Amino acid sequence: MSLLDELSGVQVAIVDDDERLIYAWFGGMGVNIYDEDGREVHYFTIGSSSKPTPAQVRSAIARFIAETRDS
Repeated sequence: MSLLDELSGVQVAIVDDDERLIYAWFGGMGVNIYDEDGREVHYFTIGSSSKPTPAQVRSAIARFIAETRDS
């Protein structure tokens, strides 16, 4: 499947140019991470008891990126 196919229905997509990854949120409780070929390489949950807003998702992705770069 192509990257465009994988991103069908995405509500928030953040591109990390440095790592060449796309963080995609489809409205659930987690974020899928894809490489440039459309392969899912990781997934993490947002950890909220209620459905997160797009702003909360963007913040969670930014925290995830910062934490993975610090380690």
